[in-house]
Amino acid sequence: MLLERHLAIPLRRAVQAYGAVVLEGPRGAGKTTLLRKEFADSLYVSLQDVADRQRAREDPERFLMRLRRAALIDEVQRAPELVAYLRRVKLELPLVFASSVRLGLPMERLELHGPTLAERQRRHPLKLEMIGRFVPAREKHASEEASWGQHVGWPEADLRGLVPVRDIDRLIAFAEKVKASSGAGLQQQELARQAGVSHRTAVRWLEALEACFLTVKLQPIEEEFGRRIVKRPKLHFLMGSGNFESEVISEIYRNTCHSGVEAHLGYWRDSNGLEIPLVIAGMGVGIAETLTPAIEGSLQRWMRISQSGQAAMITRELPRLERRELRVLRYEARQL
Repeated sequence: MLLERHLAIPLRRAVQAYGAVVLEGPRGAGKTTLLRKEFADSLYVSLQDVADRQRAREDPERFLMRLRRAALIDEVQRAPELVAYLRRVKLELPLVFASSVRLGLPMERLELHGPTLAERQRRHPLKLEMIGRFVPAREKHASEEASWGQHVGWPEADLRGLVPVRDIDRLIAFAEKVKASSGAGLQQQELARQAGVSHRTAVRWLEALEACFLTVKLQPIEEEFGRRIVKRPKLHFLMGSGNFESEVISEIYRNTCHSGVEAHLGYWRDSNGLEIPLVIAGMGVGIAETLTPAIEGSLQRWMRISQSGQAAMITRELPRLERRELRVLRYEARQL
């Protein structure tokens, strides 16, 4: 039985409203399955096919003109000449392009990632704007359904297309070091030193990992609240990091993408070490496997500093006995 993907409705609406749409996401996320299910009557063309790819690369304009009707163009990143053509023309036909790397095309863009916890449990996710304002009722789900995203292999073909490395193993070894530091402040120079590469190479490789949807960066929010704040972004692996904070950020980020809206997530940390790992529209969110008085105390300090009347706490599992503190709403990670 196929999973119902939450992006299906936003995708259909986008195609109706804009005509030309690009669906991006990591390899194996289910883009092709979703497109062929939702647009079964459309012509399907995959640029994995050598003949179609050659036509798209040799004459992109003629390739598109020959379609003559609504079509799905899969693996579009495999034809750089077609991508370049799409950056400078306005399309008339209703076309949906699918890519496993970020292309920066000037058209409506949606992201599909691997199934979220809510999709695997066949329920609606917790909406981003409700975090810190509403707590859903607890539900019981089988332990295997509540497990976090599995480890995924490195998309070697996509990485080779983005980074001209002679030895792909060096890039993958670098990515493993990045994954080991998931949830920490991004230190490009230190990662470069550990990998034995130049700072410039490390920056380029980090950009490639983000382009292949392996990582997401949380920028520090702009509000300082009279404090000296850390302005370094935090890097999170989206799947299989083994870091609880990154797993939570991944679920929230992917839920937001699958709702068809852009995720505006940030974090806050001052020079004294007070950190709020997630800030959503001014709402501070604490993330920790175990709920402790120290973590709740950090949220209380944040509310005083930011003059916020509410905060939220996400933990792996709530304690059986809860203190009734109305200003800090608590969530189990499985409720996301």
